[in-house]
Amino acid sequence: MKIAISYPPIINKDGQKAMVSQNRNVQYFKKPTYLLPVIHAQAATWLKQLGYDIYWDDGNAQLKSFAQWQQDLVAWQPDVIVFESTTPVMNFYWQMVHEIKAQLPNSIVIMTGYHSMRMPKETLEKAPVDIVLRSNHIDFSLSKLIPYIETHPDWRKTLSIQGFVIRVTDQDIRSTGEFKQVEPLDHSPLVDRDLVQWKRYAYENGNYLQTPGTYASSVIRDCIFGKCTFCRYNGPDLTYSMMSVERSLDEYQHLIEQYRVKEIFDDSGVWYRGKEARAFAQGIIDRGLHKKGCYFGINTRFEYLDEATIKLMAEANFRFILLGFEAADDDTLARLNKGYQMPYVEKCLKWMTQYGMHPHLTIMVGYYWQTQEQLDLTVKTVKDLMFRGLARTLQVTLCTPLDYTPYHWECLREGVLLTKEYDDFDMSKLIVKTPIPHDHYYQAVREMYSIAFHPKFIWRQLKFLTQFRKRDYQFLFIYGIRAMRRVRQHIFNLTKHEKK
Repeated sequence: MKIAISYPPIINKDGQKAMVSQNRNVQYFKKPTYLLPVIHAQAATWLKQLGYDIYWDDGNAQLKSFAQWQQDLVAWQPDVIVFESTTPVMNFYWQMVHEIKAQLPNSIVIMTGYHSMRMPKETLEKAPVDIVLRSNHIDFSLSKLIPYIETHPDWRKTLSIQGFVIRVTDQDIRSTGEFKQVEPLDHSPLVDRDLVQWKRYAYENGNYLQTPGTYASSVIRDCIFGKCTFCRYNGPDLTYSMMSVERSLDEYQHLIEQYRVKEIFDDSGVWYRGKEARAFAQGIIDRGLHKKGCYFGINTRFEYLDEATIKLMAEANFRFILLGFEAADDDTLARLNKGYQMPYVEKCLKWMTQYGMHPHLTIMVGYYWQTQEQLDLTVKTVKDLMFRGLARTLQVTLCTPLDYTPYHWECLREGVLLTKEYDDFDMSKLIVKTPIPHDHYYQAVREMYSIAFHPKFIWRQLKFLTQFRKRDYQFLFIYGIRAMRRVRQHIFNLTKHEKK
């Protein structure tokens, strides 16, 4: 069987590309970030190992036009096509599947992604999709599904493997039930880098100080915490499982020694903590990988890493540490169920900065309850942390209720959504009623991103040079130049609906 794992190029009226793969909230960028879809890459690797012919078909990273992508896919004549979709691009996908099915009527179309997995009937009604996966474990699902389809011509009626919604006829769909909630990650293969053309993702990524960089096979799925109301890693359809430390270390060693990677980022919802975090950092040191000139980065949470662990990770050459800092007021943190308190934030950031790491804050504005006072506190706190050098970079987004997360359902219950059009969920504008005008939130976005140009911030980066660390010189003179383009882009994307 011939299986295509496909990402069509999606371009809006501003000439911006939709970043869908491995991107928990889809945004459109003029200067794109190409993100390796790790779980789909593991699925492709597994299916290849099972003997199937795999067509890795990321039209975005391959710099194809939509017409070229479609022509190439049709010419390859796949038996199965796997798509990943999410709320802001659902209308595009439904229309595109109609077009693909008209040209490839015998191809089986499988839809994955958070939106479809939570609203499978909707996708099957809107487009001639054959199967919707009810799980984020695409690799485990497809490794069972494809062999069954290959050996059972009547699979539409007889498949009993859990976790699928299937089109039996135009009028009849059936569900095989919930997906098995726990899968051992060590059973899924590590990503075949050559199969997925890893170098296409190795340079255009704001997380990398050095290139080529790559994403590791995630060590945690879906999230070790899994309670934040706005996050997709929350709900009865998600779970928590962990890859063994030794297996992850083997992959890092392979990436450094065989592929000469200079930066590795693990995009697990939250990375290891406690003994596993310390064991991994010590393993990097014991294998001598910390002396190979490669930096390491992770997602984590405030209160998950203590000083001793941070110190050990710094010795192992960890650099980029991404932390969710969604707001600075306790009321919002409680409503989002963030699970940390503000007093720990500064302590954690001081440890990371002390040991030479580069903390990165991800901030959101525009919650349907956010007052001017709460918004001002967030902006003031972020400025203070950045000017004092306790965080090195930041990312600001407009809080958009997506993919039927708890926050999305809450917005529906409270009647605060201003639109029902999925195209409006692309994070380019606020789509909820708020207690103050939307322009106030857009101005806050502009103000926080403009920190990058502020003399106090620049002076702080110059002071870091007195510590004579290579990464600080790289940050100012290499990364800083690249980042300026992206800062301007983010300001445009998130404030273009501001009234002038």
